[in-house]
Amino acid sequence: MPDVPHAGEERRACTNCSRSKAKCVWPSAADGSEPHICQRCSSNGLECSRSEPQAKRKRGKATHAKVLERKLDDIMLLLNRERDLSAQNSQASDSQSSPLVGLASHSQGEEDPNVSFNTPPTIIDPSTEAITIIPGYQVTLQEAELIFQIYTSDFVPQFPFVPLPNDKARDLSVGFERWFRQYVAYRVVVLLEKNLEILQALLVYFAWNDILYYARSSDTSLMQLARGLAEDLGLTKRPGIPVSPSGSIYEDAAFLSKDIQVRNQHTNAGRRAVLGLFHMSSVLSGLLGRSSWLEFTRYFDDCCEKLANAQEYSTDLLLVQLIGARKVALRVDDTFREQSELANDQPFGGPHALAIATVEKELDSFMDSLPAPLRSNYLLREQSAAIRIRLFEPAIHVQGSTRPQIPHLGSRMMWQCLTSIQELLNAFLALPVETYASLTFISILHLALAIIKACGLLCMKDRDWDLETARASLSLADTLQILSERFDAATRIDAAGCASLVNRQPLLSSYAENYRAIRRWFLSKVGPTGATSTMPTMMDPVFAEGVGVPEGFEFWQQLSELTYGALPNT
Repeated sequence: MPDVPHAGEERRACTNCSRSKAKCVWPSAADGSEPHICQRCSSNGLECSRSEPQAKRKRGKATHAKVLERKLDDIMLLLNRERDLSAQNSQASDSQSSPLVGLASHSQGEEDPNVSFNTPPTIIDPSTEAITIIPGYQVTLQEAELIFQIYTSDFVPQFPFVPLPNDKARDLSVGFERWFRQYVAYRVVVLLEKNLEILQALLVYFAWNDILYYARSSDTSLMQLARGLAEDLGLTKRPGIPVSPSGSIYEDAAFLSKDIQVRNQHTNAGRRAVLGLFHMSSVLSGLLGRSSWLEFTRYFDDCCEKLANAQEYSTDLLLVQLIGARKVALRVDDTFREQSELANDQPFGGPHALAIATVEKELDSFMDSLPAPLRSNYLLREQSAAIRIRLFEPAIHVQGSTRPQIPHLGSRMMWQCLTSIQELLNAFLALPVETYASLTFISILHLALAIIKACGLLCMKDRDWDLETARASLSLADTLQILSERFDAATRIDAAGCASLVNRQPLLSSYAENYRAIRRWFLSKVGPTGATSTMPTMMDPVFAEGVGVPEGFEFWQQLSELTYGALPNT
């Protein structure tokens, strides 16, 4: 039965008119009754009927509203969880918590990307006197104290840029690569935090990482972040009000309007941090060919002077001299042209020898000016030998029309390069095995440089090179055997100082395996007669098929190719 509309309501269109999209006109009856057929159906002789009205279906909630509700529920869950943990901390008010630079709060396994980074700080359990570093990992107060003593006694002398204060504050965190990268990025990029503690944590993370971490350029993002953080903190500029416009258009405008703000005064900790960043980035630039690094400024000389005068720590003088050595290394890098695929056909003559001799004299003067205790320090001896290797190694690659015009110049430079290699190897072998775990990547990288260049000199046949005398002077196979045995011995040391701070046994073991593989390759190249006609390649078919390649060995091939191979700028 057709529906009867109430007063004031419009009649519904019939089925035929609705299907034809036509206007449905209902005639009005004189008695006010409801008509049963519309004008269109009446004129066309069609059966007129109207469909029953259907209840309108209610629209559901929008999808984005559900997502927002779910996110709010997650936030409330995290807040309640943090409130519960805070209540537990308040009950242990008699204990002293020690957040490790505010960076210890995540588990070491695979992480859920939805988990918040804002986790509670380090907790000390009063019942067990243990420090919870990350969920599931605790150390006792006695173990923590021992770890900090080891860091101060063994690790800081190897990298004196982040010493611990004399008080008993526990400000050192041990994280894992993925967690560290995510957490630092969260703190700096997401939360926009900029503080010295994050920069110091980055330096510690860089210093004791694997050399393969840098060979594979895994450090690029964090190194750039550290550099930007140092600049944002103003550590690369002089504090106070600049007396003239600077390189920043913002400061130029403020200077003109006399509205420039005073830069914060720097602390010795900040000076050490920015010098440490320069130290590491310059080594990576000189040895691994990195194009982006922190440039040395005259303000860094002022930082060195203030640290030397204050002598807040016993390692500050060593820090200052390490920066002095890096300044000489920069002279070596500036002496040679950038690596290029174009052949350099300029003859190697007197001007080039003079440029090299000038840098050598500067390095000798620097080493002679050092106090006796520092002159015998391994880090400075290692730096000096590595600088000399890089200074004299271009003679190895001089061929054809570029051969030296001065008689015996090439052989003399190659011999000086071999002598510098011997000095670096002897300095490394003089170190106690117990110190191997605390060596930074810089020391391991310098050792790799010496091994690579020794392989080149001891496998090169040249009319200006006495190969037999060189091999009699340096027994590389024996040296590699000793190195592999000593690194193996370092992995078996259970005493404190080997791996209490970080688990470095697998890393030391991989180094030992690499040295054994290089020794096998070297013996396969030299052979019983020691005859070879060309400069060797670390990954030639003889090596790859004959003795096998350990994991990560591509690093040695990369370092073998990263050589100047060009004449100095004159």
